Amino acid sequence: MTIELVDGKAGTAHISSEDKAIIHQAKFSKSDMVFDWGDVFKCSMSSSNRATVGTGCASIQGLDWHITSAESVTISNGSQGMKRNDIICAHYNRNPKNGNELVELVVLKGSPNATAAADPTIPSGKILSGAVDAYMPLWRIPLNGITVGTPVRLFTPRGALWDSVT
Repeated sequence: MTIELVDGKAGTAHISSEDKAIIHQAKFSKSDMVFDWGDVFKCSMSSSNRATVGTGCASIQGLDWHITSAESVTISNGSQGMKRNDIICAHYNRNPKNGNELVELVVLKGSPNATAAADPTIPSGKILSGAVDAYMPLWRIPLNGITVGTPVRLFTPRGALWDSVT
């Protein structure tokens, strides 16, 4: 059957993450979104090698996820005389063997350059097209030599849906 009442009772477990992603993309957009909830993923450098990302709620390609207690990631040391940008991303992964899905924070490390820092390439996987990995950039961490700069937000928080229509 090609028609399904996704949120209706069917007698068996039938709502998949693919169902929810399709409906969320149709309602809200195919774009990744960060919502105005919690600390809105506020990022601070708790040390020269630790970034802490606060609570927040988001959607990666229509799949909802949230952080309910601050998470930390490790930033690799910089190199004297070199500039580099690292990107903190939400990384979606679906295990191809059992289909289990998760979202975790990861750091994509940029390439050191003596004159100008550039962001690393963000892999582009489309979940609904079968990709097992997708990345949602959240913060840029600039490094100038061994000095870590102020985190730069790479998203614009979205207010509640109701706020956008009133």
